[in-house]
Amino acid sequence: MAKSAVLTLFKRVKAQKRAVLTEVEAKQVLDSYGIPTTKGILVNKKEDAIKAAQKIGFPVVMKVVSPEIVHKTEAKAVAVGLKTVEEVAQAFETLQKNARAYKKGAKIHGVLIQEMASGKEVIIGAIKDVQFGPTVMFGIGGVLVEIMKDVTFRVAPISKLDAQEMLHELKGYKILQGVRGQKPINESAILNILLKVSQLVSENPQIKELDINPLFVNEKEAKAADARIILE
Repeated sequence: MAKSAVLTLFKRVKAQKRAVLTEVEAKQVLDSYGIPTTKGILVNKKEDAIKAAQKIGFPVVMKVVSPEIVHKTEAKAVAVGLKTVEEVAQAFETLQKNARAYKKGAKIHGVLIQEMASGKEVIIGAIKDVQFGPTVMFGIGGVLVEIMKDVTFRVAPISKLDAQEMLHELKGYKILQGVRGQKPINESAILNILLKVSQLVSENPQIKELDINPLFVNEKEAKAADARIILE
């Protein structure tokens, strides 16, 4: 079921002459493979944005959804930690205005209202290597990702042992284990997602690039807060 649902989505994207999936579409792909994602509601009206935020529960994250705007932070098309109806209403207007200023004529699919996830940030991704084929990547995420460049790779499909080695190889593994009284992350949740990403890219060779960044992980669970998929 997972594979057929994903293939249908990919065909629709290709029919629209696109290679980049929107965040909403990318998360649908993850959902199809049982990879947990943050709750979100896509809206096109300010009133619906307010209702969605109230339904999800404050604080919320808001993001412009457009296949032409991949780097939402750079475009100032994302707002986090919105705590009131007034902030949501304001952000609905401002984010779209910023997106249009960043990329004139960009097709905007709507604004995503999303729950705020908590935990440590990691990144899981995959690329289609010319020599080795689908290759899975795992690393420390958030602001540290550019500084530490703490990442590890394995050629897909990976085994559970491969996934465990990827986790333990990170220089920042001790951070994930919990320091100064912090609770350790749920390692099995990370391993499960690594295996499912491996399955996803192995079964769908048309995926050129996949990024789950950030993936928030705490002592209970792991959730993809943002996702990007690029097709060949």
